[in-house]
Amino acid sequence: MTIEGRDDIREPIVALTFDDGPSEWTGQVLQHLAEHDGHGTFFALGCLAADERRSPTLRRVVESGSEVGNHTYSHPSLPTIGDAEIHDELERAGTVIEAATGTTLRYWRPPFFHVDERVREAIAPFGLEEVGCSMMPWDWEWDSDRTVEFVLERLRPGSVVCMHDGRPPDEPAELSRPTREATVEAVGVILEAMTARGLRSVTISELLAAD
Repeated sequence: MTIEGRDDIREPIVALTFDDGPSEWTGQVLQHLAEHDGHGTFFALGCLAADERRSPTLRRVVESGSEVGNHTYSHPSLPTIGDAEIHDELERAGTVIEAATGTTLRYWRPPFFHVDERVREAIAPFGLEEVGCSMMPWDWEWDSDRTVEFVLERLRPGSVVCMHDGRPPDEPAELSRPTREATVEAVGVILEAMTARGLRSVTISELLAAD
């Protein structure tokens, strides 16, 4: 079953999640979370986690109380590749992410949310839980104000929000903004508004364990 949120939750919490890091913007997102006593879940790319300049960022994610998930090694559309390649994408990513963080991964998220039953069967041996979302602003393309408005209009206790703290290294320039500064700015404003509403961001694990 894909984790997309919790409609039954009583606690005033939501899960802010971030894809395509680690990057030079991940640390700024972590700072915003820390300022609001919050945590997040970061779905990392193995190709970036393998970069010795980026792996310390993943350690910082875990040390801050946030958690890391598997977002494949190179960000392919998984239904377009073979079973062996799918297995390799998850295995290579998991190896480098776990080495960087010293943790055992529990969650994964398919790139582009492209997934079918064949893909799920191919990655089943890893024992990872699939995480979707209840909302995803186009933060990789929108300005911060539009992202903030989109999220705050829809945010409820139990929501899982998908945003992007990085970008795949081979992503064509025309597919998104060259930086994630707009996302960083939006995260700060969203967290301010959440605090005013009495909401707090938690990890996927914390969301699932809450009352």
